[in-house]
Amino acid sequence: MVPIRTALLTALVILGLRGIAVGEPVPVSPSDLAKCEKGFGALQQSTRTFSADIVQTLFLQGLAQPIVSRGALFYAAPDRLLIRFSQPAGEWMLVHGAQSAVKKQGKPLELRDLSSSNSKSSHAANLLDFFRSGPDHWHRDFDVSMTQEGDQVLVHLKPWMTPTTTFQGVESIITTLQLPSYELVSMEITLSGSNRVSYEFSHPRRNLDLAPSLFDLPKDAAP
Repeated sequence: MVPIRTALLTALVILGLRGIAVGEPVPVSPSDLAKCEKGFGALQQSTRTFSADIVQTLFLQGLAQPIVSRGALFYAAPDRLLIRFSQPAGEWMLVHGAQSAVKKQGKPLELRDLSSSNSKSSHAANLLDFFRSGPDHWHRDFDVSMTQEGDQVLVHLKPWMTPTTTFQGVESIITTLQLPSYELVSMEITLSGSNRVSYEFSHPRRNLDLAPSLFDLPKDAAP
């Protein structure tokens, strides 16, 4: 007779293994990939504005602990995006057309002309490119694959051997979408040098009226 304790341990191990198997990502078939792309593409095309609470986590070489920031993201089609941080307070990143501005505590305002070939893309610019470029552009710039974990689908984007100027310095992007709404859950961008930045989105809101002045560059940042 098998002792009760042994039977319970065996059952827990079996259930644990099953849980691991259930949680493993499953490759999405070409037909389902096309369905996901169509659904997400329709959602993006219908989006005039998007806002959400975010948690940004930076994983940088040389730092023992990641840098975690909290705030809110605002997007207005086709070319405006603002990330306003509450932790640390007073920091923000803005992209308005080809102009980018970044404000960090204790540092002067950093301005970039994104139309210049020598300009490095900012984190906010990478996010803006994601919001305004649908699945059609994914295939232009990336090798695209998808996996599914439960009721979420993970979109894996890896730049082609000759990356576009827009995504220069990006090694991969993994975007998690909620099924069946295709709403944005999270995004992880791996940069050169194995540096990573991840964004977790909560309380997403689409097509609310956002004041145009929200995206105005500071007066001293005008081109």
